[in-house]
Amino acid sequence: MTTNLIFIRHAQSTWNEAGRWQGQADPPLSENGLKQARMLAHRLTGWSIAHLYTSDLERAKMTAAVIGKTLNLSPVIDPVWRERNIGVFEGLTGEEIQQRFPEVWNNLHTGSISGIAGAESTDSILNRAKMGCQTLLTHHPDETVVVVSHGGMIQAILVHLLELAPEGFSRLVGGGHTAISQVTIHAGHARLVRLNDAAHLELMSDRFAS
Repeated sequence: MTTNLIFIRHAQSTWNEAGRWQGQADPPLSENGLKQARMLAHRLTGWSIAHLYTSDLERAKMTAAVIGKTLNLSPVIDPVWRERNIGVFEGLTGEEIQQRFPEVWNNLHTGSISGIAGAESTDSILNRAKMGCQTLLTHHPDETVVVVSHGGMIQAILVHLLELAPEGFSRLVGGGHTAISQVTIHAGHARLVRLNDAAHLELMSDRFAS
């Protein structure tokens, strides 16, 4: 029995376009993001996806809605998949963060977000990842499930499923917009099949130009 879990980062939001860090803020997709979502949905056609889940944040819900319309699936909204709270970083650009919090900014290069006032702890986001994945594996054995989520949350999911130490955050990135990461679970053993795959944005850009 093999369960395929496919985790997809949302398409570009208006804050992504402006270079602002979002965390659990809730901006919608940009026009370019909607185009990315359509390219993603077209790619997923024929993947035999049985269930579609999404974070409750707007940029993920909008991405999932485009997928659901294309694949004739109704997205299940679950806040367990929402992005990590990034505290005082929320709404700031990378340049602003670097200027205001230089020591914390330097730590980000090793994957650590410790020291950010108001941010969600590593233990908390890993517990959410564990809870969400356990629910999927319990309810959808031997099926293919898609979850539309966020970069930081996808990092936590992979650290959990692949049984990496917390330092694993420094070895992974959440991927670009609409990037696909896939993990198969067979007899309780997880294998990484695909990591941050967004080839559809390159291969289909001309077709979805309008």
